[in-house]
Amino acid sequence: MEIEVVSDIACENAGLITSFGAGAAKLFGWKHEELVGKQSVLIFHEPRAVATLVPRLLKTAVEAGKFEEEVTLVRKDESRVVGILTVRPFLKHGEIVGYMGLTRHLRNL
Repeated sequence: MEIEVVSDIACENAGLITSFGAGAAKLFGWKHEELVGKQSVLIFHEPRAVATLVPRLLKTAVEAGKFEEEVTLVRKDESRVVGILTVRPFLKHGEIVGYMGLTRHLRNL
């Protein structure tokens, strides 16, 4: 099944999901009400990647203005999806208050 989707997920600085769009719901299998204000964006990352990918992703997004790379992410049913993940910081009055992540679906694993 090919999913032509760009998913959009936003979070505050600590990772708590603040926005979960229709594309994200289609790609990852979660409902908006299951995640917003209740879960961390870490649920989309493979456990082994949390310690290495996530700090690098955040550092790059802050220093370069965006992080973009092909990554493997986790769906609600624990299946894996490969996509191009782009993460940008949200700024308010010059301070980072959160991040917006967009995933362009490439393939299912």
